[in-house]
Amino acid sequence: MSSVIIQHFNGKKFDLDKLGYRVQMVSPFGSNWTQAVTQLNRYVNIVQQPKAQPKTFTLTLAMNCQDITGLQLKYEALSMIFNGEYYFWLYLADIPHIRWEVTVSGEPQYTPQGTTGYGTASITLYCAKGFAETTHSTAEIPTDQGANSYDLGLFGIGTHFPHSGTNPVYSSSSPHVMQIYNAGTIALRAKGLHGKIICYNGDGLSIDNNANGTSFHYRKPYSKLVLDGYSCFADDQFDFVNSDKGHIDLERGWNQIITSGPSKVTFDLHFYY
Repeated sequence: MSSVIIQHFNGKKFDLDKLGYRVQMVSPFGSNWTQAVTQLNRYVNIVQQPKAQPKTFTLTLAMNCQDITGLQLKYEALSMIFNGEYYFWLYLADIPHIRWEVTVSGEPQYTPQGTTGYGTASITLYCAKGFAETTHSTAEIPTDQGANSYDLGLFGIGTHFPHSGTNPVYSSSSPHVMQIYNAGTIALRAKGLHGKIICYNGDGLSIDNNANGTSFHYRKPYSKLVLDGYSCFADDQFDFVNSDKGHIDLERGWNQIITSGPSKVTFDLHFYY
């Protein structure tokens, strides 16, 4: 199988294939949805909204060393790479544009085959978010450049960007009307996974999403304003008082954003799968 790459939050990367570990099995794709029904009476059931749960998956590795001592050293190195005290990123080498934020769940199983130097390891990984996310953010796309410019090397195939018609732009120097595309499989909600909206050099701010009616308004001048879910930061200071306490949700697919006030707007988004 393709190698797995682990990246700690301090930036250190571990390519398991280059380190002598052969990936036998890993299947991190898919999300864990729970369904619930409330029985109203003898004949009527009310279906409640499905909820995304954390998920677990197993990484199985094989290693072939010269002797049992070398194998034990390989196991020791794995314990340093996969430390359940911390969260870290997991990538598949063939599709580095997607990553999972995981940690170790339970006790890894290390299984040597006698004293031959051959052994396997089975590590259960826990993903609290329940979704993979794009490695890169839309804030990395240059201002006024469409996201379908794949030569940027940021978003690879399989991230569901539209290939015809309007080309989504996530940072605009003339942001009155912006066509924002949520390429993920879930909506981006202010009360959940949402990203940031960054506005520059404005005398007040008004943002409206025509796709769902959510809006946000701010009353004072600013050099830089960041809307992070329900939290508003004006020039690095938290300012809830001068806003209308609104928010912006992004539906799956296209969202028409109407903006007045700032000279530039940037959507800093990851997409989730």
